[in-house]
Amino acid sequence: MLLADDFFLIAHDDRDGKSRLSARAVELGLAGAMLGELVLEQRILVEGPRLRVINRDPPSDPLSHTNLATMVAEVQHREVRTWLMFLGRTAVEAVGQRLARVGLVEQTQVRRLLRSETRWLPTDINLPAGRVVRLRRLLTGIEPMRVADTTLAGLAEATGLTGHVMWDRDPALARRLQQAIATLPPPLRDLILQVESAVGDSVMSQRG
Repeated sequence: MLLADDFFLIAHDDRDGKSRLSARAVELGLAGAMLGELVLEQRILVEGPRLRVINRDPPSDPLSHTNLATMVAEVQHREVRTWLMFLGRTAVEAVGQRLARVGLVEQTQVRRLLRSETRWLPTDINLPAGRVVRLRRLLTGIEPMRVADTTLAGLAEATGLTGHVMWDRDPALARRLQQAIATLPPPLRDLILQVESAVGDSVMSQRG
């Protein structure tokens, strides 16, 4: 499963599709995950607050292909924060549609007072819960963590999803998570830091 797909499923309730985070945190987390997919595919490189395209060959995934093509066309924009904001605006729809195309979620409209809200319901309610359990098993050391798994865990930490995965707040798990993030390649560590900073700024602006 691709990085943003995993984040999407963990970030939404398996019963009603409701977001576990603020809308902005989910958008920024998904945007970070989509950028992470391109880093993992060795199409872009994140260096501190900036990024650059290092390989223009189109990825096999259509959404990643579209994202990379947009970045190539807008090569003058190199700030990670700019791309988090840009991709975040359509991230839920884009990743939801990708999951829907392979039959893992279904789009539905939920009435809320005077407006309706789009939600993405899993076709198998065990799938999102299973992704949460899998990530927890990785963090406890029961299964080995790949780079993509550690990146997912880092994005969960950066956006505030960790409490959903580590529901008992085990200090040993928290330490293991931080140790795992510290072993990531610098481009992925820098990406996680940028997502965390963007989410923090979003929280502060809402309070202001």
